[in-house]
Amino acid sequence: MGQEQKGINFNSCPAIYWSDAAKVSYLQRRIIVHSILYYEMDSSVISDKQFDVLCQQLVQMQKEVDFAEFRKSTYYYAMHDFDGSTGFNIYGRLIKYDKEYLSKIAMQVYDSWQND
Repeated sequence: MGQEQKGINFNSCPAIYWSDAAKVSYLQRRIIVHSILYYEMDSSVISDKQFDVLCQQLVQMQKEVDFAEFRKSTYYYAMHDFDGSTGFNIYGRLIKYDKEYLSKIAMQVYDSWQND
């Protein structure tokens, strides 16, 4: 099984040294970027299964980490009730700065994928 089927491995450098809040933030950011690609840009660079694995990993991590750490995550305000079933409404919950920042990342991911 590849990384896509297992989710993100946080047991290697540098992620092994990240706080739980940083790990949650990283998963949130990946999910948001792929949601922007899919729902806002009508594109996708990963399969639905790969996206579902990331969502399941985040939902599980949100249950396991200390609530105070979860609240420290970057996108807690937009994903505090994320259950992994869909990412369609995440973009609309973001503040303007995060919409612009994450949309730029989504464009870079898409451009990189197109050029591979």
